Amino acid sequence: MQAVIQASQGAIAACFGKAAASYQHAARLQRQVAYQALADLTASNTTSGPTLGKTLDLGCGPGWLHPELAPHTETLTALDFSAGMLAAAKAQGQAAHYLLADAAAIPLADASINTVFSSLMLQWCPEPAQVLREISRVLTPGGRAVVTTLVAGTLSELQTAFAAVDQHQHVQHFLPLNALSAAAEASGASWQVYSYQLDLSYPDIFALAKELKQLGASYIANRGRQGLTGKGYWQQVAAAYPNASASGLTASYQVAVLQLNKPCRD
Repeated sequence: MQAVIQASQGAIAACFGKAAASYQHAARLQRQVAYQALADLTASNTTSGPTLGKTLDLGCGPGWLHPELAPHTETLTALDFSAGMLAAAKAQGQAAHYLLADAAAIPLADASINTVFSSLMLQWCPEPAQVLREISRVLTPGGRAVVTTLVAGTLSELQTAFAAVDQHQHVQHFLPLNALSAAAEASGASWQVYSYQLDLSYPDIFALAKELKQLGASYIANRGRQGLTGKGYWQQVAAAYPNASASGLTASYQVAVLQLNKPCRD
């Protein structure tokens, strides 16, 4: 089973690597979610200058957020499991350190990071509890973490449309919110979890499919069936898409936010 997981993770990393150049242009959802998470992190800070201390961007992607994130940090470390994404981030030169690694095995010492920021990465991890455990481990006492991810109900309209055309699974399986909360509890740290819905509009089904591909999500979206680029097939999916009209369609995303304030030592 572990070999299967590793093979899948490698395939996902390869898909994201291929999408490194197109990711930033297509990352509407990622921008909205990440900017809100960053605002939550910095809202309570009243001092001038760097406020987040030594910061880890866990699942940094191509580093598109680093120009906004880096000024708030003392030093920024960027980590991603995709070599292509990490190379794109490194080209910006905003971080002090770049790590090619698995989020479930962060190659940093215990209590070495003041802040962990991770946006829309956790849904790609087969063992979320272990990732959350690692985040807590590397945080200093008094350190903070904000993690965003997607949960069940994401792309529900697209799932409904696919189900009307065939019986294959085309959309990533997202954990239910209660299962994510259970994983957070299993990590041994006191995570706070809440969720919200974000709706994005698209002119047609082809625009939605193109955006998913540009984001590197095509590995999961194409699972179980090959050759999903035929126009006739996608027209069938479009016809079955709930509440679509001549003016376009809407895709809903269920965003979960996990926050951790690690207790200070006595």
